[in-house]
Amino acid sequence: MQRYLDTLKPIVTERQLENTRQLVQAFMEGPGPVVQDALLQRRSRMDNWAYDWWLDDMYLSQPLCLPVNVNPGMLFPPQNIKSNNDIALLAARFYALHLKTKDRSEVLTEEEIASSVMSILNSPATITTPPVGILTTQRRDIWAESRDLLRQDAQNVKSLELIENCLMILCLDMSPMSQQFNRRSGGPEGLAGHRIGVRDETNICHQMLHGGGSAFNSNNRWFDKTIQIIIGSDGAFGICCEHSPAEGIAVVQLTEQILESCKDLSLGKLGEDISESSDHLEQLQWTIQPALKKHIREASQSLNNLVEDLDLYIYRFAGYGKNFIKKCAVSPDAYVQLALQLTYHKMYGRLTATYESASTRRFRLGRVDCIRSASWQAAEWTRALNQPADHNQLNQQVSDPLQPGKRVTFNLFSEKEKLALFDAAVKKQTEIMVENILGDGIDIHLLGLREQSKLLDQPMDLFKDESYRIANHFALSTRQVPTTSNCIMGYGPVVPDGYGCCYNPWPDSNNFCISAFHSSESTKSSLFAQNLEGSLLAMQDLLQSRGAT
Repeated sequence: MQRYLDTLKPIVTERQLENTRQLVQAFMEGPGPVVQDALLQRRSRMDNWAYDWWLDDMYLSQPLCLPVNVNPGMLFPPQNIKSNNDIALLAARFYALHLKTKDRSEVLTEEEIASSVMSILNSPATITTPPVGILTTQRRDIWAESRDLLRQDAQNVKSLELIENCLMILCLDMSPMSQQFNRRSGGPEGLAGHRIGVRDETNICHQMLHGGGSAFNSNNRWFDKTIQIIIGSDGAFGICCEHSPAEGIAVVQLTEQILESCKDLSLGKLGEDISESSDHLEQLQWTIQPALKKHIREASQSLNNLVEDLDLYIYRFAGYGKNFIKKCAVSPDAYVQLALQLTYHKMYGRLTATYESASTRRFRLGRVDCIRSASWQAAEWTRALNQPADHNQLNQQVSDPLQPGKRVTFNLFSEKEKLALFDAAVKKQTEIMVENILGDGIDIHLLGLREQSKLLDQPMDLFKDESYRIANHFALSTRQVPTTSNCIMGYGPVVPDGYGCCYNPWPDSNNFCISAFHSSESTKSSLFAQNLEGSLLAMQDLLQSRGAT
């Protein structure tokens, strides 16, 4: 409980903190020991006492739609694809490709699978089908209603079962995204990254996250599926994964292994001599009643609004990468986390509840806990570093970063003092990280105390507290996804006025995918990227000054 109070100190007022101290004391002196004992009993009879509660809290009880809000998207280097002007439009047409022969005695070869896919690509353009996939973009409760309506027809039941029981979805996108999805101006340029003609990699990442809306490729998705591999007719290539079964890093490692193994494939002149039909293919059929047509229209409009609202900015910082950071004897992950804290403080004059995913996969059924990077030590350091360099220098009023005013502040910290505060912040960040990956984080434990209190009908005052709400309003949702290939992962913010930031430190650069919502007047992804660039350069200057202090 003391560690919980420590995490609150940088993000709540003193009045709120004092109120929470009293609630913690009341819990410890009242129901706390009984609840903790019940948790210990639960642990003794389960493989993982927290897993079901965590899964429900993180994913299964969340009503938000999957694209942007839950499913991350990832883009890989674009592929060389021969254009074919006679190719059929595939949007919303679902096929089942059976990977075993009819008697189920043998698995299809790579050549047979590829030939079946080519058979789909050469199918008649006159075939049409309703855009059923768009229904999976609805809020979860509404999609449940739509699914019940679908299951009233026997043919729909068969099609649903084929989709829900298949290994994965292969999405063959025929509509390249328009330039409106390109990165908007206002932020730093950085390294160029991937491009396909006029499309930049922010544009391509939009395609992987949500498909672009009903006018582009969102009908050509099934967002409930754990893995969707997406291939565009222009060479765009990536994945979209439903998050509840596994963390993004597991899917990335799987995909990169598949990509590596594909280098050894030799399919010859595939596609030059393909039969008009395939015994392994089955086109899915749907019966759409009027009520479902209404659901499809509403789902399309809701998703289009969400797509329009997403503010995405991929930024490849070219100044330096993890090689420089390691030379400074600092963990690259801790370094980037402090850069994000410095950026947020620079923009808003304060820190905020920050979520960094910490893997607990070393434990049976372990998933993640939360590294709370907004420590008191980070707050002290960011305040010091964001002081102006000269006395009486005007500094921007950061309560509204998009329309700044001015105030007078003074530089009270020497370089030596800033370095000492930085070292303390790195030490604390590393300490919190180690606690979490070793299963000693506070968030899973607090979740357990909350859920066990409900079961025992114990007072819930501690979990109805304003500080608890603030602590779980993650305006910075962050994640490091290291990769061996030149790829980028992105996802949406988890709160309306927040940022998502997925990052990957490379030897000589740092890659970021930053997200926000246009509907929030207080957030802007390009401005965050701009301030992040300044933070990274300021941190470099600070560490390079160490020898001169």
